[in-house]
Amino acid sequence: MIQAFTLVLIASTAEYQPLDIHSLSSLTLGSTKEIHQSQPNEQPENSLEVMLPVPTSWGKEGTWRWGINGGWAEDAKDANNTLVNLGVEFEYFVNDNLSLDLGLYYLDVNQVGVDTTGVNLTLQLRWHFIAKETWSMFMECGAGLLRTSNDVPSDGSSFNFTPQAGLGFTFDIGNNNRWIIGTRWYHMSNANTYASNPGRDSFMIWTGISFPY
Repeated sequence: MIQAFTLVLIASTAEYQPLDIHSLSSLTLGSTKEIHQSQPNEQPENSLEVMLPVPTSWGKEGTWRWGINGGWAEDAKDANNTLVNLGVEFEYFVNDNLSLDLGLYYLDVNQVGVDTTGVNLTLQLRWHFIAKETWSMFMECGAGLLRTSNDVPSDGSSFNFTPQAGLGFTFDIGNNNRWIIGTRWYHMSNANTYASNPGRDSFMIWTGISFPY
């Protein structure tokens, strides 16, 4: 009996081998790393791309704008002669920061004598000689045609030319819209096409908002 037990113990000892924990861990970690490397970093085919709208650049050649403007003017010789205008203006940039502006205005004229109202069609060049991203400074000059229900001045004529020139600023107010403010010399004269041509020179302050098409 003792001899049989001894033989079983010797056989068990001979078959026993210690478990190498380090080798198994290295094998497991190595296999895991190889699995990750074998899988490429693929992006989903239907990935969602957010496209943000790109605002139209202000003052670029070939662009159109329109605006609503209004102003107040006082005669340089007689403070009793004033006028108020309100109208719409269309701008086309013939070159970068240089626009050709067509305006149509309603005028309310207060003057010594009979007050009157009229319609003024204008055409001007406006050059933004300082043009920043959020503001600009411009100079302008042009002329127009004015038709009133009574003579302006009261001893003048009901048809006049309206040459004008001035300076102003624009300021970005968001969404490619611009606030405009300026001052200008505003002249009314019939250029001697009538018997009397007294003329009238006024200093105007005006403001408005310009919108993109």
